Amino acid sequence: MENEPSSLPVFLQRFLAISPGGNSHTFPLMACMAGVLATCAWMLGGLSMAISAAIAVALMLVLAPMISPEVLMKLLRARPLDAASFPAIHEMAAMLARRAGLDYLPKLFLLPGKGVNAITTGTAEETTIAISNDALHTLSPRQMRALLAHEIAHAWHGDTRILLMTDVLYRATWTIALFGLMLFIFGDFDPPNWMVIVFGVVPTVSFLLQRAVIRDREFIADHGASDLLNGPEDMIEALLHIDQINRRRLRLIPYRSTQPPSLLDTHPPVSARIRALRDLKPGTWQKFFENRRPPGTK
Repeated sequence: MENEPSSLPVFLQRFLAISPGGNSHTFPLMACMAGVLATCAWMLGGLSMAISAAIAVALMLVLAPMISPEVLMKLLRARPLDAASFPAIHEMAAMLARRAGLDYLPKLFLLPGKGVNAITTGTAEETTIAISNDALHTLSPRQMRALLAHEIAHAWHGDTRILLMTDVLYRATWTIALFGLMLFIFGDFDPPNWMVIVFGVVPTVSFLLQRAVIRDREFIADHGASDLLNGPEDMIEALLHIDQINRRRLRLIPYRSTQPPSLLDTHPPVSARIRALRDLKPGTWQKFFENRRPPGTK
């Protein structure tokens, strides 16, 4: 059974993207992260510290994208997926990229290791999708197309940029909180007890908000995959099949069978994702194709 924290109020489960709510809460969640960072900086050094933190975040956002996707692929020991050996997968990716209106073709890589998995990284001009070896050999063509549609939806929605921003906000909050605690412990400043508690807690709060953003983008990517596939059926089938494979293949590794608390997980429960897909109304994906049909076609 999926581990869903029923003790939380429904509106909070939806806001934190543990259960589907029909609307994206990405930007309110990011605003909360920015608010936590600004409050922490202001408490530590007033307006000047808050401004310094904003400048540091801006610099990190400018410098972080310089990391090449190829470097990350090397760190993950991924290798390019040969188009000559797997032409159908490359054709699927190209077709879905055209449907999404992307003006580039994502680069495909193959990840080592067990379990069905896929990641999307890079910028809008250089998106890279890596799929696992198990995904390559255990998914049917329809399921593979659904997996690729989900990953291309991440690129279509600009999720790599959004997740980069949340990572920078979290790291900046963690750094300021740690600096504050060191100052409280080793400096001459004698803060009230509540301030020490706040600085000890804010990194965890920022981390939980970051995880909520990631889960929210997963719901949105599922919806985007439904748009690209002209309906949610293939995505639902793929989610069920992938979950079964991963339970079996990763039985010795903590995964869905020993699922961590949903607040700490990067993905919503599979049951919640399927429920969200089944709740989609037909018009939400048919309109996508009406708007993006190439000129001159019927």
